[in-house]
Amino acid sequence: MTQILRKLWVPFFAMLMCAGSSAPMAAGMPINISAGVRDPIYAHLYVALRKGYLEEEGLQPKLVVTGSGARTAQLLATGQADVVFGNPEHVLVITDQGRPTVMLAAVDQRNTFGNILANAESDIKTMADLKGKAVGVTATGGGAYYYAHYLFLHGGLARNDITWLNLGSVSNMMGALRSNRAAAVVASLSMMETARAENFGRVLFDSRDTAAWNKVFGGPMPSSVVYALAASVDKQPDLYRRFVRAIVKADGFIKQNTPQAIAELIEPEMGGQSRDSLAHAIEAYKSTYWRTQGLRIGEDEFNRWRGFAVDNQLIPASGGKYGYTDLVRDVGAF
Repeated sequence: MTQILRKLWVPFFAMLMCAGSSAPMAAGMPINISAGVRDPIYAHLYVALRKGYLEEEGLQPKLVVTGSGARTAQLLATGQADVVFGNPEHVLVITDQGRPTVMLAAVDQRNTFGNILANAESDIKTMADLKGKAVGVTATGGGAYYYAHYLFLHGGLARNDITWLNLGSVSNMMGALRSNRAAAVVASLSMMETARAENFGRVLFDSRDTAAWNKVFGGPMPSSVVYALAASVDKQPDLYRRFVRAIVKADGFIKQNTPQAIAELIEPEMGGQSRDSLAHAIEAYKSTYWRTQGLRIGEDEFNRWRGFAVDNQLIPASGGKYGYTDLVRDVGAF
C-alpha cells in the first residue's frame, strides 16, 4: 500500500513543483508602458517588445500609444501608465503639478525635430532675418516649439520677434511654407528632405549638423527619455530596474545590427510605415541622434538641458527642486 501511494504522490508533487516554478515566469510583473507615437525614434522600446527582452526580465508589458506626448504624460500623472517614453520637458510639467517625476534613461543625445526650414524663394538666410515674420509649428507649448524658441533666442531674436502659427499637422505646415503664409516652419527630418527634393525650402538649422548643434546647445543632452513617477520607483524599484535593463538590451541590439535589420524587426509596430522609410530614418538616428555613450543620463548633459529649460522659462532661473538628483534616478540597470 505504501509503495502504491508513493507511486501516486511522487508524480503529483513533481507536477506541483513544475507548476510552482513556471507560473511566475509565465505571469511576470505587469507593467503599463506608454509612448506618444509609433515611430523609430522610440525604436529601443519597440525592439525590446519584439525581441522579448521585457519578458526575459520577468515583465508582462502592456503598451498604450496615445498619439501625443502630452497625452502620454497625462496617463503617467493619473496612474494609468507605470513608465513612459517621451520628452524630458514633460517631467517638469508633471513635477510642477505636485507629482515628482524622474528620468531613468535617455535614448538620444539631441532633438530630431529642432530644425528650421525657410521658404526657398524668400530673402531669409539667417535666424535674425525672421524678425517680425510668421513661423509655423505643430503647436506652441510642444517640444518642437521649445527647441525652435531656444534657437531663435540664440540667433539674436527677442521673445516677441516671432509670430507663431499653430498649424497642427505636417501637411498644414508644408502648405503654409509653400504658399509663403509662413516664412519658416519648425521641421522634422522628413520635411526637410521633401523640401530639398522639391526645391521649395531652405534649411536655416539642421540638427544633424554637429558643429551647428554644439554651437547653440553646447553638446549632447537628453531629448527622448524614459521617465516615471518618483513615488512609483521608490515603491517598486525592481520593476523599473528590470524595465531599464530590457531597454539596455535593446540598445545593444541596435548597436550591433544594420538599419535594415532593425526596420525589419519593428515594422509590424510602425503603423504601416514602409520598411525602406524606416531604415532611412533609423540610419540617421544611428549615425547622429542615438547615444554611443550608453543610456545613463550624465550630469553635464543634464545641466545643458536644464539651461535649455531655464531659457525657455520652463523652470525658474533659481532652479529650486530641479537639480540633477531631483530629476534623474539611477535604478541600477546600467
